[in-house]
Amino acid sequence: MTTASASAAFANNTPSTNTVLKTVAPTLPIGSARLPLAEDGRLHAASALSALGLGEAAEWAAQDWESPHWAAFERAHSLTRHLADFGAGPEPTLSVAEFVALAARSDTTQARRLQRKMADTFARALMGDIRLAAEVAERSSEPLARSWLYARLESQDARRTLMSAAAKHGGHGPIFGQLGSVSNRSVLGKDSATLRRERNVKHTRDGLNTDELRRLSYLDAATAAALEGGRVQGNDAILELHRKVAERERATWAGGLDRAG
Repeated sequence: MTTASASAAFANNTPSTNTVLKTVAPTLPIGSARLPLAEDGRLHAASALSALGLGEAAEWAAQDWESPHWAAFERAHSLTRHLADFGAGPEPTLSVAEFVALAARSDTTQARRLQRKMADTFARALMGDIRLAAEVAERSSEPLARSWLYARLESQDARRTLMSAAAKHGGHGPIFGQLGSVSNRSVLGKDSATLRRERNVKHTRDGLNTDELRRLSYLDAATAAALEGGRVQGNDAILELHRKVAERERATWAGGLDRAG
């Protein structure tokens, strides 16, 4: 194929008969480097160690990982022996957590650069920098995961709105925890402590799926709107209103499932 015909094929979005389609190997961008990833998300050890400026350890991982030198390095840094095939046979890997731990305690130019980045990222996380959340979301290749994040944030906003409305209408003391309990039991069928234990999460909303988060958002927002539009006052009246809204939401959800079935 001539240069001209190749250009024409590209312009017409028509692949050449000689074109070989290749699958791009997954990588994890770290600064200016792109570190190869195994199918289970572990990093190619030799590449990761080289990116940290740990050249000798990278050589062991690449060429001599069955030697006492590599075994001693693994023991010294509490690394797990886990091999993966990146195209040249079994090779050592590092988990992302192991890579971060090595970056945090290594004294190389490359590691110190990452340490500054880690400090900046942690500071942004503590300050709630929404741009950091956007950067994290963009790294996810799963559209459903980004939908979950949006639902998670929406749910938190709805809960804050409900708590603010309850306070404006005389809510105080235990009412704030009780409102959350009613919402959780209505949508999830269990209390927060049980859900956190069953789903192994620290924060309740981190263990919920997208539908559960959206239901909680609707329930909390609907009660907040009902409070603002009515004359309900005091803990007992607020809690009773929330229970009624929860009953309607639960019945509506169940009815929708029945119709879908």
